[in-house]
Amino acid sequence: MMASVVASGSRDKQSLTLNGVDPETCMIVFKNHWAQVVKILEKHDPLRSTGGGLVGSGSGLRFGPIPGDEASAVQNYVEHMLFLLMEEDSGQAGAMGPILEFVVMENVMEKLFLWSLRREFTDDMKIEQLKMYEMLVGQSRQPLLHHKPVLRPLMMLLSSCSGATTPAVEAELVILLNQLCSILAKDPSVLELFFHTSEDQGAANFLIFSLLIPFIHREGTVGQQARDALLFIMSLSAENHVVANHIAENTYFCPVSICYLKVFLFQCPVFHVIT
Repeated sequence: MMASVVASGSRDKQSLTLNGVDPETCMIVFKNHWAQVVKILEKHDPLRSTGGGLVGSGSGLRFGPIPGDEASAVQNYVEHMLFLLMEEDSGQAGAMGPILEFVVMENVMEKLFLWSLRREFTDDMKIEQLKMYEMLVGQSRQPLLHHKPVLRPLMMLLSSCSGATTPAVEAELVILLNQLCSILAKDPSVLELFFHTSEDQGAANFLIFSLLIPFIHREGTVGQQARDALLFIMSLSAENHVVANHIAENTYFCPVSICYLKVFLFQCPVFHVIT
């Protein structure tokens, strides 16, 4: 439901910009859009509603069906909000812009994700949210990943995509993981936040590394992107003992690599000549 148009537009080098637009006006528009999104979603929130919007019972309550016109309105509002956030510049001395500050203070990204979970979190919704973060972390003018209210729902989304998923979800997941690893290689200061946020989710200390492992021996584009992402992490491990220790002691990367190396050597003609 979220970010489909904006995300696809970013893939096509969307040319819209906010040059010359008053930042205060952008802030007003963002707040107004968010207020409309909250109004629509809370109307169908089973934790608030006492009417026919309830589906399920107890802790399994979900949103009831949202009418098509309201769903379309939420999508349009969120897409515009994400574009405003992406185009916002940092404040003086690198301070957060007012829109990003509002997103952080109001926990906007996590609320959007949790609302999605309380609906039927389909593969299509996962793909849209993965694309949304691809756009935000790749094109935002501010370092969004430095802020836990942005990073935490991202890690929750990544965790929800682990395990059995469709090829389409896997493809978008690996694209985003590759992008995140590239950012980590360029800005290692974010690394500590990734570890701590993974712990918040009860996940392995370095979630993005754990998610990459199943894909590194895949053929095709997905496998190549996973291996490239892994190389970014390995470059970090050469300088960061926390990453190195985690890979060596808390993952199956070393024994798995040894097994594949043994298979490769056994199939190598030179190996048979030597033996």
